[in-house]
Amino acid sequence: MSLFVRGRPASVPVGIVHSMEPTQSGTDESDQTPSPTGTWLFPALLTIVLIALIYGAGLFAPLADRQLSEPPKNWQPSVEPTGETVALKINFGNGASKVFAALPWRPELTVAEVLEAAQEFRPGIQFVQKGSGSSGFLVSLDGLANQGASGRNWIYQLDGQHATQSFCVQKIEPGMQILWTFTDQLYNEQPVEE
Repeated sequence: MSLFVRGRPASVPVGIVHSMEPTQSGTDESDQTPSPTGTWLFPALLTIVLIALIYGAGLFAPLADRQLSEPPKNWQPSVEPTGETVALKINFGNGASKVFAALPWRPELTVAEVLEAAQEFRPGIQFVQKGSGSSGFLVSLDGLANQGASGRNWIYQLDGQHATQSFCVQKIEPGMQILWTFTDQLYNEQPVEE
């Protein structure tokens, strides 16, 4: 066996080779057990350091001390409308939905105006539309955006029938039910009611 000392090989006698393996000094195997402090000291120190980091980051702060989100100040639910109404249901396509059983109706009311009424109603919704009139379409509803031709998109029905016009111009009558569904189905397919 040879080693390099200052770029030159140096000969080391075979009996002086150093190793990381424990040396055996006798035939009794009970003498070869590692010391107890060597097996638990490193994991214990690592655990203490991790706990200190987690507490320092505030991940185990009491729930009362956490600020998840600031609730709106002076928030009050809207008063239930009187008179003629329409219903709005939003089906997110995963078993979750929002229902507005009674939003106020007025003559010449459009589906887009019902969404605006639901946006002002408390608790409300958020929606984004692109365009207006017959070329207007819904881009997202409560933060869930259309995914395009190969994904899921928002479509709507009136009283269980597919809409044939832009939601910006589609007029509705009192008592009608509007259903928005986030789905990968096409308009000529019946959306699955969840």
